[in-house]
Amino acid sequence: MSTAVLAAAAQTNFKPAGWVALLIILGLCVGLFFLMRSMSHQMKKVDFDEKATERPRRVVPPRDEE
Repeated sequence: MSTAVLAAAAQTNFKPAGWVALLIILGLCVGLFFLMRSMSHQMKKVDFDEKATERPRRVVPPRDEE
């Protein structure tokens, strides 16, 4: 059985991904670059006030040691 598996493996033609896959990956990278650049511009427009969003701190009174 192992010789049959080895013979079948030897007959298979391995083809690399090729240029189409490379172009797809490069296109995705270019799209991601423009998406990140746009998001950076949008985040610069946001006015964020930290004092308005702070939660009040809970004060825990110290326990009396006996």
